[in-house]
Amino acid sequence: MSKNISRRGFLGTSAVIGAGVVGAGTLTACGGSGSGSSSHPTLHVMYDSLDSELGSSIKEFEAKNDCTVVISKFDQLKLNSSIVAGNPPDLVRCVGASEIPNLIARGLAENLDPYFAKSTVFKASDFDPVVDIYRYDGKQQGKGSLYGFPSDYGQDAMLWYNKELFDKAKISYLSETEPTDYDELLDLGKRLTVRKNGKVQVYGLDPVWNFVNQAHLMQMIEQQGGALWNDDFTKADFTTPEARRALQWYVDWGKARVGTGPLDPVTDWQGPIYDAGRIAIISYGYWFGAEIAGADAGANAAKLAANSGFVPAPQMGKTRVDACMTGTGAWIPKKAANKELAFKFLEFWRGGAPAAKHFKAGGGLPALKHFRSDLPQSTAAEKDHYKVQMDNTKHLTILRFSPYASYSAVESAITTNVESVIKGKSSLDSAIRTLQSAMTDIVTQGRKQVG
Repeated sequence: MSKNISRRGFLGTSAVIGAGVVGAGTLTACGGSGSGSSSHPTLHVMYDSLDSELGSSIKEFEAKNDCTVVISKFDQLKLNSSIVAGNPPDLVRCVGASEIPNLIARGLAENLDPYFAKSTVFKASDFDPVVDIYRYDGKQQGKGSLYGFPSDYGQDAMLWYNKELFDKAKISYLSETEPTDYDELLDLGKRLTVRKNGKVQVYGLDPVWNFVNQAHLMQMIEQQGGALWNDDFTKADFTTPEARRALQWYVDWGKARVGTGPLDPVTDWQGPIYDAGRIAIISYGYWFGAEIAGADAGANAAKLAANSGFVPAPQMGKTRVDACMTGTGAWIPKKAANKELAFKFLEFWRGGAPAAKHFKAGGGLPALKHFRSDLPQSTAAEKDHYKVQMDNTKHLTILRFSPYASYSAVESAITTNVESVIKGKSSLDSAIRTLQSAMTDIVTQGRKQVG
């Protein structure tokens, strides 16, 4: 991925559509209804950085399908407006794991089962299990019909670490097969942190605070045998012992000041800091390997890649859970003007030559299994990272999110309340009560929107 920052940047601003559709019609609609002619349609795609990723290959698609492709950056307000106006884009980006249940429950997404059934590019036997993120049967995620498809994915809580920094601290490397206990991980973070004159020179542990916090907490809770959501996803419970332990871990980590947390915020994302050799352990999926070995790492890229270890997600409890927390991909709005053409574009983009090029660069894991052989394996480090990842895919778990809870609203509630404890403005008990109340309000509003 040449633009890995877009993945995190999008997650920071995206919201489930149901949270903002009502009353959003004052903006200009940006969809495809009435765009072009029936003989030469205009396909509208709302997806960050696709124009630069696809380059001249877009022209090939346009020529083959006698159409014009217009790609725009994802914009939540414009998307909301276009949906209200009945003029949505034809293909839209989303964070599949957390957003797809709400999209489907609202009746906004097209059921793609008939399209996949006719496809000669997408075959169910070739699907990676992560595709199930885009399934919903009206009750829970992971079952039923398909409503979208992942661009790529990773098991987002896996750990990358700088072996050179471990060597300097005289600490043994992390296991490539057995997950590290969360408490042990925090202890390592403290030992690996280097300070000089009151300033942090090396961050020992960066779990990437404020990046899909709900999903991280859900995974930590499920590792302990618990669940954040009840069976019908109408109530989230942060008062359970399992939830409290997960929240307490983040509070302890934040107060320890061993990463870029609330007490030590950064203006950019953590990638450049890791590239500079200033983070010992960081939590990101397989795709981060392309960042380490990429142009942004500069002349140090090859050495950094060779010195970077990649291991399973940490563990809090006895149940092995190592989930894909994002699964960013695309869906087709039910009111899109060019659904057949949008699906052809999806086939071309994620099933054709652009996909092969993307995965050869290490830009995440493919949702089609036959592309796995294209993942980078030319160096010893790449072979090692590939082996660790392939061994770890057997632990892939589908987290199930509530169709009634806005992604952005939940993230905001968690961030606000946990940070208040880290900053000493409230107790954990008080924050949990406030968070619980906020979640009740979020779900109540969401249920009204779903109807």
